[in-house]
Amino acid sequence: MSDTVKYKVQGVPRAGDCFLLLLAVVLMGYALMGKGFAYLGFPPLYVGEIAFLFGIFVFLRSGTLLAALTTVPTLVLVVAMMWVLARTLPYVSIHGFDALRDSVVILYGGFAFIIIGLLLEDARRIDTVIRYYKAFIYGFPGIPLGFWLTKYWEEYIPKLYGSNVPIVEIGASALGTHLAGAGVFILIGYQKVSWFWGVIWVGTLAMIAATNRGATVAAAVALVLAMVVLGRLRMLVGVLVVGLGTFCIVLAVEVAFFEFHEVKDSDDRPVSAQQILENVKSIAGQSGQQTEGTKQWRLDWWEVIVNDTLKGPNFWSGRGFGLNLADADGFGESFDPVNPRPPTRSPHNVHMTLLARAGVIGVVLWLLVLLSWGGTMLWAILVARARGHKQWSNLFLWITCYAVAIVINATFDVALEGPMQGIWFWSLFGFGIGTVMVYRAAGAVPLRAFGQ
Repeated sequence: MSDTVKYKVQGVPRAGDCFLLLLAVVLMGYALMGKGFAYLGFPPLYVGEIAFLFGIFVFLRSGTLLAALTTVPTLVLVVAMMWVLARTLPYVSIHGFDALRDSVVILYGGFAFIIIGLLLEDARRIDTVIRYYKAFIYGFPGIPLGFWLTKYWEEYIPKLYGSNVPIVEIGASALGTHLAGAGVFILIGYQKVSWFWGVIWVGTLAMIAATNRGATVAAAVALVLAMVVLGRLRMLVGVLVVGLGTFCIVLAVEVAFFEFHEVKDSDDRPVSAQQILENVKSIAGQSGQQTEGTKQWRLDWWEVIVNDTLKGPNFWSGRGFGLNLADADGFGESFDPVNPRPPTRSPHNVHMTLLARAGVIGVVLWLLVLLSWGGTMLWAILVARARGHKQWSNLFLWITCYAVAIVINATFDVALEGPMQGIWFWSLFGFGIGTVMVYRAAGAVPLRAFGQ
């Protein structure tokens, strides 16, 4: 790419390259180890916060601050971050570190500016990111392995020193988004994989479909979107026919030889065709008591938030960051009385989280951030395709599908509120804006294949 973009910078400070490598390690660590990796560090400065502070230093040193503010998505993001800070700082004295921890749902957006600055400083780093992700593809099978260990042998996984957190703890939520990102990366031809890798990917999709409905929808929408944009409609139909046929055969065998028992808790859902069917039925309408119970638990909490904000006294500004929403709204107990778990602080929906904590102003700014970014990426895809710049178009498509998968997942689970997916999302956000800005600066110059 660096041969064609004509956007080289001589004598680029090595600090930017070092940070990019550090961030790649952090992101891969989140993907491969999950919560266990997130707890590495020196509380309250964990690995994500350490990388954030280093990134801020690199960004300020790059001298690209004003340039990074020349797009609509970044301007709206700055306003959103300022509003979140205004709804956080007054509550630090009341809720302490919890206020800062809750605010990262938007304040991790600082990673976006760091990435934009790195690409504007040296466009060749786009190639570097692609190379790093190719290395991630080789390590991808470790993610479903970690998920399997978490699901069935968590009590045997060693704990981090001084905590009760396993060194590997991967949830279906994060696994689904990386399943989508890796799948689209392969689909657009950036990496060739073996048939064994493909079998692992399909098997992982089956595990996700049986375990987590939101992650399944996220992966499916991202892949279908990529196939439609790429014009792979025949492939899409073929995949649907083969997949549905295989599913029906497996389901028939299970019904004939095995008896299905509804589980008491979502973590205990078996990897089976019958459980996948239950999940699909729950998405489309009514299913068993357990799957309906988790769905109704979310809907009840969301209704409380809507009534408190849109019909209550917190219309404009919300209740601020730091308050435990579960306790405040009467959802402090687990929705499963048979197998109670520590309650989450957020209502399994990032939009509802922002509505509750930042009010109508906050959620409107958040939606404007998403819409402006999505519009920017979509326009870039269309322009690149019209100019015949296939590599650029595919790059924009991959970034968009990856981020869309995370947002969909965050609509049904606690995702952007933590570093494991929050830093991934905002890094993709910045990578998208940065690559579009580089593309505009490069002009109508076709690219060679990335990494060549």
